[in-house]
Amino acid sequence: MDRQTLDMEGARQGEISAASLQMGDDTIAIQRIATMTVEANDFFPWDTPKNRVTQKGYATAFVSLMFFALMGIGWWAVLPGRPSSMVMLAIGVVMLIGAMVCGLRAGMIAAKLRVKQKYFRLVIGTSDARQIPLVDDNRDVLCKIRDVVRHKMDTEDRTMVGDFDLNLDIVNLKSPGQPEPDPPRGRASAAPERASDPEPKPLPDLDEADDDPPLPKLARRHDDDHQDALFDKVAEAMKPAS
Repeated sequence: MDRQTLDMEGARQGEISAASLQMGDDTIAIQRIATMTVEANDFFPWDTPKNRVTQKGYATAFVSLMFFALMGIGWWAVLPGRPSSMVMLAIGVVMLIGAMVCGLRAGMIAAKLRVKQKYFRLVIGTSDARQIPLVDDNRDVLCKIRDVVRHKMDTEDRTMVGDFDLNLDIVNLKSPGQPEPDPPRGRASAAPERASDPEPKPLPDLDEADDDPPLPKLARRHDDDHQDALFDKVAEAMKPAS
């Protein structure tokens, strides 16, 4: 089945320059804009001429097959004893199944033809009686573009420029009064600052080390002197006789 898109209802891409507005293939001077209107409409994406012809074809096939199916089954019911009755019954059953398939398909297409989708249009009228629509399913985006164009019309601000692509939901525009975004920071500034390492302490001078008080000596116990004398005797006994 064929399906329509919002591109068939109006422009979806554009660019705002210093003194003009580009919408699709149309270029409009900002000072030539007379009216701007945001309106809501219903969109039937499956309602195309080809789909309507297909639905009518399935509906016609359903009626025809159902008629001949009933004829075959009626032949078998009126003349049940003849051999041709079984043949007509088989043909009638096959046509009945085909009619059900065609009827189901016709009903599905008819249901899709009635499916509607709500969308919004920003209709820009110019002083030469042209109307150029910009369509999207998000009203806030269209109102943002309208506010930017109106700000340029009121203030003649040539510094406000940008572009938009509603197919990708990209709008690179700044509304009046909106602060400028912060510039992107580099990797070095984005990383948290590391704490500075503490400075190493300077080594003391040798002259200052001589002036330091001596370290206290450890007190020796009486058992330590006894053990030292015992070790000396053992060492002398182990010496070879000269």
